[in-house]
Amino acid sequence: MQLKKTVIPSVREPKFLTSACKTTSPIVLLSNSNIGNLKSQVQYVHKNNKQAFAHLELIDGFSPDVKGIKLLKNMYSLDGVFTTNIQAGSIAKNVGLTVVYRFFLIDSRSLKRTANILTKNNFDAIEILPAYSALQEFEHLKQIGGEQELIVGGFVKDSKLMEKIFEVEISGITTSTTDLWQFREER
Repeated sequence: MQLKKTVIPSVREPKFLTSACKTTSPIVLLSNSNIGNLKSQVQYVHKNNKQAFAHLELIDGFSPDVKGIKLLKNMYSLDGVFTTNIQAGSIAKNVGLTVVYRFFLIDSRSLKRTANILTKNNFDAIEILPAYSALQEFEHLKQIGGEQELIVGGFVKDSKLMEKIFEVEISGITTSTTDLWQFREER
């Protein structure tokens, strides 16, 4: 992944897919799909020259096992996934999908646990939730993330918070707040 101050639209409702595809983000995150509409959503994203990622745990009717993940790559043509499931993330990586490992930073134990997970796995990026916690622990996250890009999400609702996030050189922000999808920071 090559993100730099990128706002990644997280599409929870199909009616917002068109707006998401008009953003400058190279990625569209499908955060509420099902096996019936996923293929057409991915095709639409690709038609708009964007990469289609899906949140694995939010695909209705889908099982994140080897066969299911191969289907996401080969039949649905997904480019990547966001997931909290370590095993599913490893399978997705092995079949050639880009993997963003998501974790919730709720206390120092979750930070230590994630550091351990990241030393044993080679994900393409990590997403830290909620964004406020990521800002507070940015120096630790940078150390444990190594070369992996850092993305934050969760409770990103205004441009002031987005500015703070990009000030510390976090690569990307996921948000379902459609008004923020066109955010442009002074460069």
